[in-house]
Amino acid sequence: MESVFQLCNPLAMYKRMKLFLLMAGTFLGIAAPFVQGQEDDSVNCIVSSQTTSQEEQLPSCAELYPQHLYSDSSSPWRIGFSAGLGERSNPLINSDDIPIYGVIQLSYFGEHFFFDNGDIGWHLTSGENWSTNLIAGIGGERSFYSFLNSSSVGFESVAADQTDQIDVAAPSVEAPERDMTVDGGVEFLFSRGNSEFQLQLLGDISNQHQGQEIWFSWGHIIHHSRWQIAPSIGFNWKSDQAANYFYGVREEEASPDLPMYQVDAALNVFGRLTAQYSLNDHWKVVSVFQYEWLADEITASPAVQDDYVQTAFLGLYYEF
Repeated sequence: MESVFQLCNPLAMYKRMKLFLLMAGTFLGIAAPFVQGQEDDSVNCIVSSQTTSQEEQLPSCAELYPQHLYSDSSSPWRIGFSAGLGERSNPLINSDDIPIYGVIQLSYFGEHFFFDNGDIGWHLTSGENWSTNLIAGIGGERSFYSFLNSSSVGFESVAADQTDQIDVAAPSVEAPERDMTVDGGVEFLFSRGNSEFQLQLLGDISNQHQGQEIWFSWGHIIHHSRWQIAPSIGFNWKSDQAANYFYGVREEEASPDLPMYQVDAALNVFGRLTAQYSLNDHWKVVSVFQYEWLADEITASPAVQDDYVQTAFLGLYYEF
């Protein structure tokens, strides 16, 4: 239960109000097309079967800007940029939430090789509505341990966040440091109508924890005039090696305020909702809200203070 101090803390109230406004922007965008009286068929979109989003991270461009919204083009390149306001919560103790002010879209899809915002892959085989790829990319938890978690980025300083979390852990206790990981494996994609399924079987190829992950997502796309709404649900299973690497506390890292803890295999579940409005062939208003429920095996760790990770973003996107 939150303390009276937390409820009255203006910094805590500011963070909650900021997240509420981002969520409100997303859901207002979803409601708007259904209260409009007329449809506008002036925007023509095509559906692409090329989908290569990586395990959930800071909201990926593939999630914010699905390819079927883009104008028909023979170019294998996709280049764009979004600017706006967003935030991803950080579940680790005494850690800053991660501000999101913009997302760069840079991808290339050739006949076999593709590059998608830092992830690389090789197309193996495909059918009329399915495909199989080899993929590799940086691990999904990178944002929790990266330079994005610096007090120089965002609205709140380190001291402010520690005050807001005073009932959770002492300011002197910090989550253990972790190195960047690279995952690689096989990806299966399947589409039927406006529904899309994605399954990734991944393993640590950077030799950091030698663990495995399974990532699955199902999404459904709703088109209405210039609007597109895309709800999706999914899960991310982590082996004990992978879960323990990111959320465990090793013996040499333990202290009286941070006891040693071994994380078992864990299953996280998430839901995501995106809404987009096409202004013209290049400009779009975009929004996304995602909520991930962390497994009990993870939330029991003394290095973790929250049982969820939530992401919200609202902004303007331009594609060249």
